[in-house]
Amino acid sequence: MNNIEIVVARFNEDLRWTCEFPFNRFQYIVYNKGNNENFYKRNVKHIINIKNVGKNDHTYLYYIIENYNNLSNIIVFFPGSLNLEYKKIKAKIILNNIVKSSFSNAYFLGNYHKNIKTFFNNFTLDNWETSDKQNLSLNREIILQKSDIRPYGKWYTHFFGDTQANWCSMWGIFSIDKRDIIQHSIDRYKALLETINTHSNPEAGHYIERSWGVIFYPLSYTNKVLYNPKKSTVKIALQLI
Repeated sequence: MNNIEIVVARFNEDLRWTCEFPFNRFQYIVYNKGNNENFYKRNVKHIINIKNVGKNDHTYLYYIIENYNNLSNIIVFFPGSLNLEYKKIKAKIILNNIVKSSFSNAYFLGNYHKNIKTFFNNFTLDNWETSDKQNLSLNREIILQKSDIRPYGKWYTHFFGDTQANWCSMWGIFSIDKRDIIQHSIDRYKALLETINTHSNPEAGHYIERSWGVIFYPLSYTNKVLYNPKKSTVKIALQLI
């Protein structure tokens, strides 16, 4: 248990899921971006209040920067909205695999593409509404702050050059081995944070969501896992992929 840290990005979710099995086996650090603390705290060890910008992606980068020199061996990132069943299923798979590994391995559940940049190359997003009803009740903002660099392919090249990454993980649900974080300088994470730290609903956050596999590239120490939510099938992907 000492090898793992679980970070939750919360806005207005009640975090009831932290009291359910298997989530109730763990302790959580909650980064609270809402204007209240009306959530379940039974398994919360720290609450850190930060400004409401950048969605989950800002929270994760902020955590990495603030703790860069003191990271646990395994870091798990969860959105507060795991009350949504399709997100909860993915989170459970990650935790169950970590437990089965005796807390020695991190698992990056996601999709494999020949080239992430090519796959999302023309992606842009002008409007987006949160899928969580609790969050929607406090913030119905739909119009996104457009990225200074768009579409995605151009943004990717700016930050990652010709790197050919293959893995992406949606919904802000993944775990990562510390060594895959600190292989890159803290300046890498600060530069990305700068793109999403002035608005509560930035388009660049959706770019970052699709890019964790290249942000931590080449994921040498984290187990890469193929995930098909429609069939609820998961298999450990060979490092040879």
